[in-house]
Parts: sequence; C-alpha cells; structure tokens
Amino acid sequence: MADDQDKSQKTEEATPKREEDSRKKGQVPLSREPSTALAFLILASLGFTGAGAFAISRISGLMRDFFSGQVVFQATPLGVQNLMLRIFADIAAIVLPIVLPIMVLGMLITFLVTGPVFTFETLKPKLEKISPAKGLKRMFSTRALSEFVKSLLKLCVISLACWMIISDLLPQALSMVDKDAGAIGNLAVDGSVKLAGLVAFIFFFVAATDVFYQRWEHAKSLRMAQKEIRDEHKETEGDPLIKSRIRQIQMEQARSRMMADVPKADVVITNPTHIAIALSYKLGSLNAPKVLAKGKGKVAEKIREIARANNIVIRENKGLARSLFKSVKVGDEIPGHLYEAVAIILAEIYRMKAAPQSEGRQ
Repeated sequence: MADDQDKSQKTEEATPKREEDSRKKGQVPLSREPSTALAFLILASLGFTGAGAFAISRISGLMRDFFSGQVVFQATPLGVQNLMLRIFADIAAIVLPIVLPIMVLGMLITFLVTGPVFTFETLKPKLEKISPAKGLKRMFSTRALSEFVKSLLKLCVISLACWMIISDLLPQALSMVDKDAGAIGNLAVDGSVKLAGLVAFIFFFVAATDVFYQRWEHAKSLRMAQKEIRDEHKETEGDPLIKSRIRQIQMEQARSRMMADVPKADVVITNPTHIAIALSYKLGSLNAPKVLAKGKGKVAEKIREIARANNIVIRENKGLARSLFKSVKVGDEIPGHLYEAVAIILAEIYRMKAAPQSEGRQ
C-alpha cells in the first residue's frame, strides 16, 4: 500500500539531475530487440549471398574428413590436443567472420539507442540482488510481466514463421526422398535463409515498438514527487530560507561598512529626503570624486544623520542625486558627464571652509 501511494504521488517528470544520476548508475532504457533483429538480418543476408552455404559446406567437409579417417594424428594426449585445437581453429576461421559482424553491429546499435554509458555501479554487490523478497517482487512486477508477454509474442511469431516456411517447403522436401544429402542440405539452407529473413522483418517492427516502450517505462520509473523535486533543489541550490538569511547578513555587513565610511565624506547630496549620496574628494588628486555611501529611504535618512553628527555639508540637488544613485556603485568614481555638477558643489564647499581661515589671518 505504501509503495502504491508513493507511486501515485510521483506525477512529475524527472529532472535533468535525476536522469544524469540514473545514467551514472547504468540505468538506461535498454532494448535488446534491435540487436536480435539485426542478427537475423545478417544471417539472412549471408544466406542470400551464399556465405552461409559456404560456411556450412566447409564445416561439413571438416567433419567428413575427421570421421572418414582422412585426418591423421598421433593417438597421444598431445596429439589429440593438437587435433582438437586445429579443428577449433578451422571452425573459428569459418564462424568468426559471421559472428563478429553480428556482435560489433549489435553493440553499435545498443550504443546508438542508449548513448555512451560507462559505469561499474551495476557490478557492485548488493544485498537486494539476493533478497528472496526483492526477487519475488521483481518476478511479479509490471516490467517482468511485460517481458513475459514480449517473449511469448516473439515465440508465437517465430513459430508462425517456421510454420509458414515449413508449409512452403514441405512438398518440395517430400519429393526429395531419393535425392542426395547435398540437395537436401541446400533445401535446408534455403529454408533457414527464408526463415531468418522473415523473422528479421517481423522483429524490426517488434524492435521499433520495444524501443519506444522501454523509453516510456524508464521515464515512468524516474518520475518524481513534488517533495523530491523540492528536496533536490535544496540539495543543489541550498535551502532558500538559509540563502535568504545569508544574503540579508551580507547586505547588513556591507551596509555597516558603508556607513562607517560616511564620516570620511566631503559632501552628502540629497533628493532631498528619499536619496542620499556621500562623496569624497582629495584636493589636488588626479582621481575623480568617489561615492562612499548611497541609499534611499531609511538608509538615506541614516546617512544624513551621520553627516550632521560629523558636520559634513549636505546639499540638495535632485537631478544630480538621482543620476549618482542610478549610475555609480559604492566605491566607484563618478563618471565624466557628472564632473561639472559635482565640481561646482565641491568648489563651493572648499570656499566655505577657506573663508573662516582667511578671516582668522586678517
């Protein structure tokens, strides 16, 4: 019941991370039917080109030479061993050119269907693989049932194909009772070629259906519940609440450092109440004036309070305040198009500071 409930909650498509983790474990939508269809197609092709008959005649010749006594060997363990090695080498030389293309092309088709998958995860020993309960569950699972139905369907298809070929060749076979073994062998090869071709033709339709089914079944097995997606997001991106709190702390620390620089300012330009920008400039420096602090709302109010407490000049200039607030970051120098407006304000402030000193000298 709990498993059924969990499956009913998994309604969301798998995330890219879930799919990638599945591939790393070797869990991919794998269909063996394309390789089977290809094997039958190659066998049929070899038969049509005469390679199959040639291979059978070569093997028959080897067996005939062996059992007719034409093969000479020493009746010793070493002699028998050498004889068997020679026979197996001759058979391999005949069979391998047929088997190797089937194996290579089968692996190539599997690679094209599943993509590159390199993992040792499936080779790791797991207790669930030897658990009787897990084994029974796998035996009576939906996947096992679908594989059983597919195997039964293939058996029926092959049986039907065999019946069709035998029905077609039976009259000809009955009329060859007085023929030699070579003619009967050729008829058997001809029937086998036709059978392989018919089975390959049918299996290509089975393979195409099975590829789509395996992909659908794999995607279904990777479906996730909404809670799993949220947990994965937290794992990869971090808890949103924690990240929000970290950003808040970072902003508070940056604001504290910014406020600590306000007493170093030469002037604070305001909007007059909503925006405040603290500027500093070293007289005689080749650098442009720098923004030490800026803010709006309560931050602007705090900048003005610190400025008043430190006897820093506050000047109202709505246009300049808005331009500085939008275009200049804290710690950066002001852009060239604002030099003149800022220079006028700074010159006025320097004259104000210089006036009491000149009066004192007089």
